[in-house]
Amino acid sequence: MAFISKGFMRPKSWVLGSIFIALISFLCLYFIVTQLWPDPDTVFAWPQLLLLAFLFLGLSAAATPLSAYLNYRFAKPGWFDRDKMRLTRQGLGVGFLGVLLVYLHLIRALNWTIVLVMAGVFVLIEAFFLTRE
Repeated sequence: MAFISKGFMRPKSWVLGSIFIALISFLCLYFIVTQLWPDPDTVFAWPQLLLLAFLFLGLSAAATPLSAYLNYRFAKPGWFDRDKMRLTRQGLGVGFLGVLLVYLHLIRALNWTIVLVMAGVFVLIEAFFLTRE
């Protein structure tokens, strides 16, 4: 338990782990895009589901280092001790937003208004969590 409580929960460990996961996820996305053919009859065929799953993992993991840097730069000192799930929550928010936008693009229902409204909703949700500290 000492390993988990002292060394594993540092922001540096989150960043290194997320970079590793992002690299693997984006390599899998490259394989999916170049080697698998989509099924035009349905939106939820295996290639599309794999694309959405690895896109979620890749975007979530890629957003975590950026989130860690921005929190280190602009948050109050001791932010990680007060909210240990902040990096995870912000990364998952970016991944979920990305998957929603890609899905809307797959069903041809995406436009700039929807992108701006959904991004604004996710920013407001995160602002709500940050003001509750």
